[in-house]
Amino acid sequence: MEIGIVGAGKVGTTLGKYVVDHGGCVKGFYSRTESSGQESAQFTGTEYFKTLDSLMNVSDTLFITTTDEAILEVWDCIAEKNVKGKVICHFSGSLSSDIFSNWRETGAVVCSIHPIYAFSNKFTAYQNLTSAVFAVEGDPEALRRMQGLFQLLPNQIVEISTAEKVKYHAATSIASNQVVGLISMAVELLQESGVSEQLSYTLLKPLVENNVKAIFEREEPKERETCTKMELPEEVHYRGCAQALTGPIERNDLKTVQKHLEKMDRPEWESSYRAVGRLVAELAERRHPERGYLEMKRLLESK
Repeated sequence: MEIGIVGAGKVGTTLGKYVVDHGGCVKGFYSRTESSGQESAQFTGTEYFKTLDSLMNVSDTLFITTTDEAILEVWDCIAEKNVKGKVICHFSGSLSSDIFSNWRETGAVVCSIHPIYAFSNKFTAYQNLTSAVFAVEGDPEALRRMQGLFQLLPNQIVEISTAEKVKYHAATSIASNQVVGLISMAVELLQESGVSEQLSYTLLKPLVENNVKAIFEREEPKERETCTKMELPEEVHYRGCAQALTGPIERNDLKTVQKHLEKMDRPEWESSYRAVGRLVAELAERRHPERGYLEMKRLLESK
């Protein structure tokens, strides 16, 4: 597999360096900004190509690592050229391979890969990429041909539904960005109770870290004879959200939750508390099916 990378930003540069370091063949970069492309090529020990055609001529696989807004434009340009037999892959989390319109007519095969990872720095992000899971979707032939690359990398590969990729992206956004939003809400509530901002973070740090640790606590997997990179071992078992749950909703403490709601001074705080609280009540019910959470759910219903 000979890979050409279109786009020389954080994602493209990180992937180029990462693949090269793991023994993959990256021919080089094409970028509209020549200085950026040359910088990425030098960093990864590859070549900068001044034209897209010249990069395509030496590549059987093209990685499109531009912004989401530019992917369709790049594809429209590529699709006009001879791409028969090539693998075309983008790295957007929110877009699926469906963005490659009329790809069958071009003779190419298409897919997308989304490393579940924060690409924070163009020149250092590759160092910790080994811990990221790669979510993939697309044409089965494209994914089959990508297996050669996947076998070089230490990352877990998980195939997702093309039709439901937006749900996948929403899930990752909730688990990262929206969790940050809830922590920000907690910090503001602590400030209103008289705790300084920095002390609020100090107070919340062990609480947040221990809860996350409890969710992802896992048992040691049993040995398994066959397990491909496209599936997790069946024996892997995480403690999960329901078993890690604590607090007044889990305890079915109606009086405390009522007091919380009365102190949600801003509409967005109250709506967030109610919405997340209803999900927590469902988790609690799953953990304690012998308890009745009907009154709690009614209390948390939106006004």
